[in-house]
Amino acid sequence: MKSYAYYNGRFGKRDEICVPLSDRSIFFGDCVYDAAIGSYDRILWEEEHIERLLSNAKRLGIKHPYTKQSISQILHEVAIKSCIESYFIYFSISRQSERRVHSAKYSDGSGLLITVDELQIAANQSPLKLITKDDLRYGFCDIKTTNLLPAVIASTEAEKCGADEVVFIKNGVVTECAKSNISILKQGRLITHPKSNRILPGITREHLLSIATENGIEIIQRPFTVSELLSADEILITSSSKLCKVANQIDGISVGGKDVRHASLLCKKMYEHYSLFCLKN
Repeated sequence: MKSYAYYNGRFGKRDEICVPLSDRSIFFGDCVYDAAIGSYDRILWEEEHIERLLSNAKRLGIKHPYTKQSISQILHEVAIKSCIESYFIYFSISRQSERRVHSAKYSDGSGLLITVDELQIAANQSPLKLITKDDLRYGFCDIKTTNLLPAVIASTEAEKCGADEVVFIKNGVVTECAKSNISILKQGRLITHPKSNRILPGITREHLLSIATENGIEIIQRPFTVSELLSADEILITSSSKLCKVANQIDGISVGGKDVRHASLLCKKMYEHYSLFCLKN
């Protein structure tokens, strides 16, 4: 297996690719990114991921020469060179400047970075263990940037506790997880935090909502509290690398397990979508 990377016109093995100090992602996290899963030369929900990347770059005013078509072409070339059956692909656009100043006024370029890592997604995935933490992030959580320090600190603590993911809480309200979106099932309804600057508009989350609608599950988009989380019939975690998983423990307390039928249906349908995508190769 070869794992290839790309940076501004250069392809190579991951440890051969260098990012210059003019790349403002290094000093300022002045960079937007996205990530998806794929199989050989195909990327799941590729267009949606690229559109989100370009939209976020535009919101931050990062000037770059890329289009959906040009990024797609490079992503596919990196994937083909890597020749990995199942993988996680990361891609980012950063601002560049020869001067280390906070203002982006002096930016005179951009950097496109792509990396590929092997990733296996199993049909029968074990339930997740969660911990809760105060949401101390800034007010641009809907922009997918490389400013991930709160998520890094929280995820490190979760791993030390033997947990898989962290649920962020802001003023008693569940926002999202460190690396995922979170939704709950209650009385046959799917409840999820509405889109706002407090959560990332997850692409997998959107597909979960579509699957729920297709299967007659009512969707309620509203904030929900910690007490609602703990008393939920089921807790669902969604992300590009997890697809859809059930959580059965929060802060050492057993949760969920009261609506296995709907939870299993949603997780199964999400995995079936991924399986059919892989079979088309």
